[in-house]
Order: sequence, then C-alpha cells, then structure tokens
Amino acid sequence: MNPPKDAERDNSNWADHLIYMEAGSEPAIVEKTEQAESSIRVGVALCAVLAVGAGLAEVSVSRLLGGRTLDAAMFAMLFGIAVGNLGINPALIQPGARWIARIVLPLGIVLLGARLQFSDLLGVGLKGLALSVGVICLSGAALYLAARLQKMPGRLATLLAVGNGICGGSAIVALAPVINAKQEEVAVSVSTVALLGLAGMLLLPGLGAALGMDPITFGTWSGLVIQQTPQVIATGFSHGTEAGAIAIVVKLVRISLLAPVVLLVGLTYRLRFEPNRSAGGTQFRGLIPSFIVGLLLLAGVASIGIFPNVTISFAEESALGAVGTTLHTQSLAIGASKVCLVAGMAAVGLETRMETLRKTGPAALRAAALGSAVVVTATAIVLTLMAP
Repeated sequence: MNPPKDAERDNSNWADHLIYMEAGSEPAIVEKTEQAESSIRVGVALCAVLAVGAGLAEVSVSRLLGGRTLDAAMFAMLFGIAVGNLGINPALIQPGARWIARIVLPLGIVLLGARLQFSDLLGVGLKGLALSVGVICLSGAALYLAARLQKMPGRLATLLAVGNGICGGSAIVALAPVINAKQEEVAVSVSTVALLGLAGMLLLPGLGAALGMDPITFGTWSGLVIQQTPQVIATGFSHGTEAGAIAIVVKLVRISLLAPVVLLVGLTYRLRFEPNRSAGGTQFRGLIPSFIVGLLLLAGVASIGIFPNVTISFAEESALGAVGTTLHTQSLAIGASKVCLVAGMAAVGLETRMETLRKTGPAALRAAALGSAVVVTATAIVLTLMAP
C-alpha cells in the first residue's frame, strides 16, 4: 500500500486506534514529552468529569421518567461525542482520551468477569459462536451484493462486508493489506462502518424495547449486530447490566473469528486475482484482545467462589475508635468495572470525530446500510423465535 497523504494520515491513526480497542493490538508508540504528559492529564480529567456527569444524568433521567433511562455508559459516550466535536484542539484532549480507552476500558471489561458465572459464559459463548458464524456469512453476502449493485469496487465491497460482519475498523485494517486495498478505500470503509455502528447504538435500545426483548435476547442481539466494541458496550448496558455483560461476551466471540476470516478471505482473493503473489502481507498476532483472557480468569474465580472478603478493623485506642468493616472484593470489582466502562465510553466519544465520519460516500453508506438492515432484521427474527 502507498503511504497515506498528509490529509489521510489522521484517518490512518484513527483506524489504528480502532483496531486496538476492538482487537487488542499494540498501540503505536507515542513519544512522551512534557506537553504530551500534560495533555494526558487534561484528557483524563475531562473523561472523569464526563463520567460523573453521565452518572448524574442516569439518576436524574431515571427519577424524571419513573425508572426508564439510558445507562450511564450511553450517556458518557454521547457526552463525549458532543464535547469532542466542539472544536477543542485535539492535541489537548486526545492523549488522555486514548490512554483511558486503551487502559481503563479494557480493565473494565476484565473486571466485568467478576459478575459472570463460567457455566453461563460457556453457554452464551457457544450460542454466540454459532450465531456469529451465521451473522458473518449473512453480512458478507448481503453487504457484498449491495455494494456490487451500487457498482462499487470489489475490494471496497469486501472491506465493508468483513468490517460489518465482524468488528468494524479492526477487521478492515487487518484485511486491507491482504487484498491490496487502497488507502481511500480503507478510509471510506472505516468511516462507513463507524457511522452505522453509531446509528445502531442509538436505534437498537428503542427497537429492543418495542419488540419486548428480555436482557439475554437483547444482549445477544447487540453483540451480534453492532460493529465496534465500545458501541456494543453502550448499547448492551442501555438494557441493563445483564444485557451489557452478555453483549460483551458475544462481541468477544465475534472478534475471535477475525483472524480465521481474514486468512480465508485473503487466500480466496489471492487464488482468484493474484495467484503468483507471496503469502505474506498481514500480521495475525495481536488480533485477539488480551483482555479476553483476563475476563475468563476472573469469571473462573467468580464461578468457584474464591473472591476474598477483607476485614479492616481498628483498635479501641486508635483515633477512630473500635471500628471495623468488611470489604467484599467481588462487589468492589463489579463496581470498579462500571466506573471503568463509563469512563472508557466518555473517552471513545471524545475520539469520535464527525469530520472523519464525513469521509463516507453516499454509495458506500447506502450499500452498508442496506446490508446492515438485512442482518439486524434477520437476527432479530431468529433470536425472537429462539427466546423461551
């Protein structure tokens, strides 16, 4: 691939950020300077403020509407999008926002394992695996056909199909060098899939409520059809904690299929179009998030009930007197997971730049929207029929 032009370099960096959040690859090394460290503090502080505001909004709206409200994670992402597009100098807030998204958000997903039982996790994972394979096949066929009907290039159609079917920007960035995609095709694909994921994040909670989906069904649906991990988190938790946990598990199952799908599509492309080309061109190491392992380990600890309870007590002659308390580490982990996820959603919102999303062309958007609508409708029907 040709080196990106200056005008395209920001989009390339944004795609690199996407692939880290969705698939856990190592982030680009950023030179640490005094100014950069100061910007990190500003971005982190802003994420904290937005997270607190999101928590207050959740409570306030719940009281106002008699219990019906969006989850704080959804509010945090929406607040982040609004603030991030006010024209603030990106260099002032992006380092801190990216630090939160790359460190705190994955930590929140790991700590989420404290509320999961391994038996339930295995059941959801196996069901999610079967459904994910179906979604990938359906999404690939629907989006590729829709894109070709729009007379779009085959490589762009392939990027849209794989990006929508698996995990958005990470699948696109991983597949692009394998099929020798152009930089502008990558930019259009990443922007289109991100825009669809944002639309799905806003529409699915209302559709799920209208269809009367229970938390398990809605969480599975969100994990199957929303493109990017942060959007899955916001969407799933909008239906409650149980739905959010299930949505993340199903999404992680989809991500685990990234490497084999990229390999299969790449081999097919080369056999058909470039039979003499060498087999190199992409790196599969790092395409699976490392925080999956942490989540599974913590779920195992929760399943066998070995979370310790820590008792802290003070002697009578201490300044506090004879007082004591017991810390339930499992409850602390669950609470910390909520805090990390909400802060992470604020950071992701700050990273969502509308000028980047404007790179989407009308033909690509029409094709991707049509293919996504087919997938969303088909999965809703299947899950409704499967619901007890």
